[in-house]
Amino acid sequence: MHTFRIALVAVAGALVACGGGSDGAGSSPTGSSAAGGGLVGTWRATRAEYASATNSSLRVEVVAQGTSLTLVLDSGSFVLTITDPGHTPRVTTGSWTSSRDTMTLAPSGVSFSWVFDMNLSGSTLTLTGGSVEFDFNADGSYEQAKLNLTLVRQ
Repeated sequence: MHTFRIALVAVAGALVACGGGSDGAGSSPTGSSAAGGGLVGTWRATRAEYASATNSSLRVEVVAQGTSLTLVLDSGSFVLTITDPGHTPRVTTGSWTSSRDTMTLAPSGVSFSWVFDMNLSGSTLTLTGGSVEFDFNADGSYEQAKLNLTLVRQ
């Protein structure tokens, strides 16, 4: 079982501070653009794949290994909960924005954000290409990776 973390969040521990934020010019936190329907709500990952940024054939899909990932979006803020089997859930909070085809998650208390290509189709939200870190070898050494998520509305 690969224990993983997204970017520097695990180094800093679970970030519990709640972040707000404006949606900025051209963004739509409710997702009411041409994608249809809103983005606000609870989303559960049916697929969470990490792909190495340096070796595209190196991929790990963690939901299939028993990890659960839930993303809760409300008006401008998010809560991301990742639970590996047998481990305490890791919770990250922050602000989010979206445009027609991009979603940005900005965790509270850090200077980076995760930018994903986004597609909303009915009750399925697909986020691809987020730059993160992942321990592919389970050796404690984290490597640059891209995170691809398929989430369904709960």
